[in-house]
Amino acid sequence: MIALAIVGIVVMLATSTFRVMMEKYRVEGETKQMFADLMDARGRAMQRNRASFVQINGNDYQTYEDTSPAPDGDGSLQNADTLITNAKVSRAIVTGDIAVPLSFNFNRNGIASVTGFIRFSSTAQPDYDCIWIRATRIKMGQYNATGNACVEK
Repeated sequence: MIALAIVGIVVMLATSTFRVMMEKYRVEGETKQMFADLMDARGRAMQRNRASFVQINGNDYQTYEDTSPAPDGDGSLQNADTLITNAKVSRAIVTGDIAVPLSFNFNRNGIASVTGFIRFSSTAQPDYDCIWIRATRIKMGQYNATGNACVEK
């Protein structure tokens, strides 16, 4: 009886730790995927010499390439522009120091039209849960609630 009680306690502790660990990895994975998609949008803008657009909502984000009117677009997001990424995330994308929902672009030189950071809501404290956006740089980091900042890693 005592052995079963001990095994039950160990299983409960292991299950709880496993859930927290899975949430941590899920948030890190979604942060890394969003970072890669933003870097891709920036790279596309520079490589193809046309603007790329990003729209971030509560639980999803999209990237677009400026293709309307043909051939090189007009620098503004239109319904006819080409959708590149349409991603859903399991954790809410929340306000860092940039308000969400958010719409911004990378111009032909890859310069972002917004400055600040966005983050994924989580209680698991993952190593990467925020994305820091500057005009010429995009970095991942860990959210520091005390200073309300995305600390670059």
